[in-house]
Amino acid sequence: MEKKLNVIVENCPQSHPCPSVQVCPVGALTQEGFRAPTVDHDKCIRCGKCANFCPKKALKLE
Repeated sequence: MEKKLNVIVENCPQSHPCPSVQVCPVGALTQEGFRAPTVDHDKCIRCGKCANFCPKKALKLE
């Protein structure tokens, strides 16, 4: 079974630009304003870089 990147909105402070958006090597994460990021699952390569980089652990590869 393939892993999927999930956004745990409750863990995201939604008060600043998401630092993990800039880490994604394929541009699969986007953010509108300061909302929690959204994942384009068609682009996501499931590398886990964004999840490892997120200081609040709001991104989880499972």
